[in-house]
Amino acid sequence: MKKSKAGIFWKIFITVSVIVAIFLGGYFFIDKSLVPKYFGQYGINSVPDLVNVVTSLYNNPKESKIITNSYTEYDLNSSIAKLKASGYKIEDDGTVDKSNYSEFKGYGTIELSDKEFAAICNKMLKSGMLADAVPNLNYLNVTEDMTLLEVIVTPKESSKKTDGTYTAANISFMIKLDTEAVREQIAEQMATPLYLLKIIIPDQMYFKISYDFDLDETDENRSNGQISVNGKKASQSEYLLNILVDFIFPKEDEMTLEKFTNEVGNIALKGIDALGDFKFLSEIDGKKQNGFLIDSGVEAPETDPLETDPE
Repeated sequence: MKKSKAGIFWKIFITVSVIVAIFLGGYFFIDKSLVPKYFGQYGINSVPDLVNVVTSLYNNPKESKIITNSYTEYDLNSSIAKLKASGYKIEDDGTVDKSNYSEFKGYGTIELSDKEFAAICNKMLKSGMLADAVPNLNYLNVTEDMTLLEVIVTPKESSKKTDGTYTAANISFMIKLDTEAVREQIAEQMATPLYLLKIIIPDQMYFKISYDFDLDETDENRSNGQISVNGKKASQSEYLLNILVDFIFPKEDEMTLEKFTNEVGNIALKGIDALGDFKFLSEIDGKKQNGFLIDSGVEAPETDPLETDPE
């Protein structure tokens, strides 16, 4: 009986040993051969590198930890009141009439804090008004699945003018992307199994875009563009974003991470352009806060009966 039990024990031990050996052999094969072969071009040359990228992708942070300048309903109501008072066509729910973008933009100048601008820009984004800001993403109809969570304007002191405005600033903003519709469209258009996309792409992703903007530059007024994902630093996000760009965009688009950063960065700029010309401010409505001075380029009428205070 003891001999029989000992035999069973050794069979189990040998079986487990074989499984472990196979697993280790498979691991080393994946680590040394498959990963470098398929992901080496992105700087991912081992299983730990790959695990780090996947962890970054799925480690969605809490919004409260990555958003430092969130807007409120008050900011939205305030921006709506200001725009309406200047003649812009704005619905009570904050929807901006598309005619503002190509035709009449209102009267005079308006001061909008970065929070007020973020609130109204998100409305424009949700309405599809800024779809042409990201033409290479239009085939995915992605803009309506984006939410602009914050905008941060940091004027550069060296660009301050005698009238108190600034012509240069750092602009950063955070966008949340709901990927459900995107995954379905990619699966259909690229003949990729949906279940595979659900493994690769999480339900939500957070993109932070940052760049320096200088109105005095005539050739290229944007520089130092950076993009990061899910609360990571730009350098930590580079591998992952390169993979996503290569995976999502057709080869004929010749999309690069730099071009993608600039394109997503256009969302905020198109939102400002929809309202008028602009400069930067460090004081809004007599309070110490950063934002924009929007100039429609049309002189305000002598009398304006509309209220400008928030509702």
